[in-house]
Amino acid sequence: MINSVEAQKCIRETLVGFPPRVISAYHTFAEGGDAANLDIVVLGVLHFYLAKKPAEPLDALPGTTRLVEDLGCDSLTMMDTIFMVETLFKVRIDDAELIQLTTLDELRLHLRRLVKESGPAAA
Repeated sequence: MINSVEAQKCIRETLVGFPPRVISAYHTFAEGGDAANLDIVVLGVLHFYLAKKPAEPLDALPGTTRLVEDLGCDSLTMMDTIFMVETLFKVRIDDAELIQLTTLDELRLHLRRLVKESGPAAA
């Protein structure tokens, strides 16, 4: 689990250029570990790296939205997203597991599990 000091450092150094909603959710998650804020950050990071961005935030889309077919995620988008999520939440995402994630819900739930396993106060 990240702490408030680490979160502030990441906000200053890593989340530069990200929407205020993502930054606020990351800060709030660091303080309380609420899974809803984790979702906003993860899906906000993915949205940030998409070449063709949907008009609405990804957390407003159905969980069955497909990463490749519906959102146009390619390998570079996924690698950028995963690298950022690993940096922000101090987790390691296995490439073999990543390949199996096909929808927003699968991505969201997988990352919730990883973050929860990484520390006692996480989602």
